[in-house]
Amino acid sequence: MDNWNSQSGDIEWVDQVYQLLLDIARSSLSDIPRIPENLTQKSLPLLQKLQSIQQRPQGQPFKSDAFSVNDLEWVAQVRQLLEELTRESLSERPKMPENLAGRALSLADKAQSIKETIENYAADSPTDEDESSLQPPDALLHLLHQSLKTHRAKSYKPDAPEWQQLLTLLDVVQSIYKQIQH
Repeated sequence: MDNWNSQSGDIEWVDQVYQLLLDIARSSLSDIPRIPENLTQKSLPLLQKLQSIQQRPQGQPFKSDAFSVNDLEWVAQVRQLLEELTRESLSERPKMPENLAGRALSLADKAQSIKETIENYAADSPTDEDESSLQPPDALLHLLHQSLKTHRAKSYKPDAPEWQQLLTLLDVVQSIYKQIQH
């Protein structure tokens, strides 16, 4: 029986997909681009789980009692890429699909985002209703600021003006919150 409604099961599975997507991107960007070795063995269990995700009745791929990351489009794109690569790797003359590295990196980025969302929910969800167990907003704003800076550094366009606008807006929010507190 699959453990689909547990956060740790979801995190583990998304992490396996993430690692495979990174392997695919690395192999396609190497000096001699190729389909990764043992791709079929690695992707078949993931494809089986992808299929069961798509067959869930409520259309919520990753969920727990009070949380869900609903991204069936990502699930479909991962499935399509893995099926395409598996077919190619099993053919007599495998050929590299178009823009394989870009597709794999884009899907890996989304996998990382889903994984972080699940992890953050698991880490931030209070175990009781006591408000004293919640982190103060200024600490959360600081964590958000640090996280955005990290994502900016990893992005394809770290110098895009939107990043600076986002960080500036967050600075304004932090400033306003400090004024409210005093």
